[in-house]
Amino acid sequence: MSTSSPRFLTTAVILLLLINTGLVVYLVLDRNQSHRHNTGRNRLDTSALLAKEINLTAAQEQQHRELREAHFKNVGLLYDSIREVKTVLFTTTNTIVTDSLLEISNQKINNWQSTINALTVSYLQKVRKLLTEEQQKGYDQFVIKMMQRGRRDSSRGR
Repeated sequence: MSTSSPRFLTTAVILLLLINTGLVVYLVLDRNQSHRHNTGRNRLDTSALLAKEINLTAAQEQQHRELREAHFKNVGLLYDSIREVKTVLFTTTNTIVTDSLLEISNQKINNWQSTINALTVSYLQKVRKLLTEEQQKGYDQFVIKMMQRGRRDSSRGR
């Protein structure tokens, strides 16, 4: 029994090392693939997705793309402004931030975000006017789905 026990223990240790190595390799490879999946490159173009879901005609699709490009050109500038103010505000963490700087920054961000919201509602209404009644029903559901996409439910603690 004494000669088979060390042989058994050696075999068990080698087997466990191989299994652990395989598990580590699997976890590392799986983690890399999950990050690659969420890069956004695989994300479908929402214009194409909308056209497919509510059966846009070629003319409607072209009008929608034009409206969409103009909309994102306008709101893109506002998002850039918000990002700049936040960068300035958050990079001042090593200094004393006065209440007035915080208040002014928040007010600017709030104003720009309100403008973005107004422009977005206007854009959605313009797109909706391009559609037939049947398409409008699908469009309303599509907009809700797009607004909820990627959002975490705060009530679930995540």
